[in-house]
Amino acid sequence: MHVKSLRGLTGSRKGLAVPVTYLLLFASLIVIISATYGFAIARISTEAAQLKVSIAKQNMQALDDAVRLVAWSTGSSKTVYLENCGGVFQTKPLAKNLTIVLTDDQALSHTVFNGYVGKVLYTLEGLAESQAGFFVKGDSRTIVGQGASTATQLYFERDENAQQLVLCYRPVATALAVDPNGAKPLNVIRVYIISLSVSRAVSLYGSFHLKVSVLNVTSTFARFEFNSSVSSLALQAFSDDAKTTVWLPVQSGAEGAVVSLETYICHINIQRVNP
Repeated sequence: MHVKSLRGLTGSRKGLAVPVTYLLLFASLIVIISATYGFAIARISTEAAQLKVSIAKQNMQALDDAVRLVAWSTGSSKTVYLENCGGVFQTKPLAKNLTIVLTDDQALSHTVFNGYVGKVLYTLEGLAESQAGFFVKGDSRTIVGQGASTATQLYFERDENAQQLVLCYRPVATALAVDPNGAKPLNVIRVYIISLSVSRAVSLYGSFHLKVSVLNVTSTFARFEFNSSVSSLALQAFSDDAKTTVWLPVQSGAEGAVVSLETYICHINIQRVNP
């Protein structure tokens, strides 16, 4: 009897081992499925976020192309289509405060421009990887000389809860000696500014059409005489806590130099229109 009971106990243990094994296999399978599902969801979310960024970049580049196409031609316009990228598009006319000062680093300090030039942006939520500080086009300089490739600044920055893709424009400066052989050679310094500050502040969602038009081009002039030799003058541009200095060559003669400062501002309006 004792032997039979032992055999019965052994058989019951074998019978118990089979369901436990299946339970462990089932639990392992659940873990694998959950991990695979989580990975797939994360990958889909990442790809969706990348698609948002890609469309937003294409939209902003199309808008920039339109701005540069019509710039400096009063009355000209172009309409562009912006595809839904899942973000919020905003025009910010009272943004990007810009101050430009002409100086010789000594006695001269003349304010060339002081005001808002505006910007437009996309607010993109749900981006896992921060791209703040990355420039799609242009760089961080607040003013550039005539050798620079573009006045456009298209870059990412961080908002409180999301990332933003920002499009704005920095001034371009040029210098030319008109009469380099005189006793007081005439030098012409020109500053070109593209301003979006005449646009209305709006927030747009989904897909829409934007009309980019030049309202007008305004200009200001100033003249400076130097009674001694001067080899260069600096333009300092301050914007959003950033500063860039561009040194421009000046031709001097036996009696000094004359500098004519010309500032041109292209006022561009961006507004939503029906197709």
